[in-house]
Amino acid sequence: MAGFFPVLKIEDFVLRELENEDIEAISKIWGSTKVTEKTTQSPLTHDESIQMLYVIRSLWENDAGIRWGVEKCGGLIGTCGFHNLNRGARRGELGYELDYEYWGRGYMRKALQPVLDYGFNIMRFERVEVFLNVDNDRSDGLLKKLGFKLEGTLRDYALSPKGLMDQSCYSLLKRDWKEQSTQVSARQA
Repeated sequence: MAGFFPVLKIEDFVLRELENEDIEAISKIWGSTKVTEKTTQSPLTHDESIQMLYVIRSLWENDAGIRWGVEKCGGLIGTCGFHNLNRGARRGELGYELDYEYWGRGYMRKALQPVLDYGFNIMRFERVEVFLNVDNDRSDGLLKKLGFKLEGTLRDYALSPKGLMDQSCYSLLKRDWKEQSTQVSARQA
């Protein structure tokens, strides 16, 4: 993977490589208790956000995943991408977050469509997984709209600052994504 970082575009969104200049926007997102309250992550300080930016950028450099910055109208509003890759099983885990000021507008759903296309068509995934806290209703709704299926609850699966958390496991298979994409294209024709 390492090399030229792919830029993805859809409507008025640009998904691009995260840069050092993005740290203020990233720090605002990752430092928000509102954004992190339904995750296993504590809000990050500015310095921790800088460290996390380097970790995320190293995913691409080390062929261990990819994380895009989600830009709308020239400003960074979130990130999304793949990590915890299992190339032998042709699967990856999807992660994302969005500045709370942009919640409820369908932005992450739009941003994830080219990301999932990239995962299935370029990275050759047969399966994409998402793990989220069972009380994360907002992400639950997003994943269902994208065609993900709930596979079950993993009890005491993830450690958070609040202790062990139950997590829901969702998956989207390549064949389901293709079928869903074909149906959307047919409706638009």
